[in-house]
Amino acid sequence: MLKNQHVRGRQNLIIDKTTINESPDLNLCDDIAIIGAGIAGTHAAWRLRQQNKRISIYEYSNRVGGRMYTVQFPEILGINVELGGMRYLRRSHALLHETIQQLGLPIKRFDLGSGPSPDTIVNVRGVHLRYNELGGNKTPYRLRPNERKPIDQLTWEVFRNYTDVLTTNVSETDKKFYIRDRSGEAMYKQSVQSLYHKYLSAEAQNYIRETNGYSTLSTEDSASLAVQTITVYRKHSIKHNHDLKAIKKRRDGYYNLIFEPTISNSRTSQSKSTIKKCAKKVILAVNRLSLEKLDWQSLYQPRIREYLTKAVKDIPAAKLYFSYDSPWWRRSPVYSNYLISDTPLRQTYDFGTSILNPSKSVLQAMYTDTDVPYWEELFNRAYGNETSGDFVNGKELDQVTKKYLSDIYKIPIRTIPRPTNATVIVWKNYPYGGAWQTWMPGYIWPTVERQMTKPSVSDDVFVVSNAFNSRSFSYWGNGALQAVELAMPYFGLRRIE
Repeated sequence: MLKNQHVRGRQNLIIDKTTINESPDLNLCDDIAIIGAGIAGTHAAWRLRQQNKRISIYEYSNRVGGRMYTVQFPEILGINVELGGMRYLRRSHALLHETIQQLGLPIKRFDLGSGPSPDTIVNVRGVHLRYNELGGNKTPYRLRPNERKPIDQLTWEVFRNYTDVLTTNVSETDKKFYIRDRSGEAMYKQSVQSLYHKYLSAEAQNYIRETNGYSTLSTEDSASLAVQTITVYRKHSIKHNHDLKAIKKRRDGYYNLIFEPTISNSRTSQSKSTIKKCAKKVILAVNRLSLEKLDWQSLYQPRIREYLTKAVKDIPAAKLYFSYDSPWWRRSPVYSNYLISDTPLRQTYDFGTSILNPSKSVLQAMYTDTDVPYWEELFNRAYGNETSGDFVNGKELDQVTKKYLSDIYKIPIRTIPRPTNATVIVWKNYPYGGAWQTWMPGYIWPTVERQMTKPSVSDDVFVVSNAFNSRSFSYWGNGALQAVELAMPYFGLRRIE
């Protein structure tokens, strides 16, 4: 079982005689300590590799990658199962693409694309239709005549007709913070949902939400959203299973880092002892929730605390993959390699058939950001505190997924075989908090981003979290690299755009 870890938030950390002091000598202090071995942390280490500094990366889990997490089923070694990020856009994500080129990493085309195509099947309210039929006569929503349009056209017309987006004469970069709707309310101060409530019927809002693969991206985030590495240089060290709990500034200006060791299996748990390290500078390449739980005085400054707890919101998400002896779903009369539904499965992808082991295939049965609590409940009930197991033995999981797969593919439930293997992940709990973050109404993003990059003017501690990125959506890996680049001038390096 592969699942995000269930480690609850800590109480105030008490350092006592169980603390293991591993850094009594200044010569053993890291020049730079990087917390987090995700894409931001590893990119920071790679960028600093020629600084002739002692650099250590401290990682909560026993692996590198963070929310980039690829596994393979043992019987289908030719197909990558992407539990985290699974694609990037070469032109839009130029920084990430250029970094990949410099590292000489192979690029594999993601044939499933970056969203719905005209042939994508949409299964809502018991009706199957192609994505390019949305807004037409088959659309199962009681829409007003002016709302019976494709989703992209409908949402654009809301902004065109009810805001001053076309007449606001400022740079495209800043425009999102100046646009107002007809009521005079600034867009960045309200949610998309608030805007829709003013100018769309309730049924049109359901239409947009239920036919969008990611429902939280269309309702809760700031309305201005709609207007707008991977490897570590081996000279340095990476220390797995280290959970940073506190940063304490020393009299000499350096920093004591207090860690709790973690134990990795299918879940990550913590031991009672603590480990002390020291560093001259610290890079926090971690998520919002980890920062919120961290005992570091500078994160409790009123404005910084507000940004940390209110400016962005964690969005949980879950994925479920099955392997099968054959791709039974391709017999469907409504087959599409990508299917959106209003069921708890939400998004379903055909991940392909093995070339090395013909007929064996992978189905991403579920990818959702809406029914995460239900799936977490289902997985927990099946496994409790077990550290390993095979999901295909769970009758309840098998019953539920077959029911919805039967509905969306229009295939009799009795003809759907049991999977040979399964893997799941829930991006919700500590240290991640969510699969991505979204901006909340009322905040000027560049201001938040700038202040969060260096929360304390008197400390050499830097935050390179994608959560506060003002230029990219946080669900793209490119944003993590952009966050790192904001901190590079503090280390004497030119920022790469």
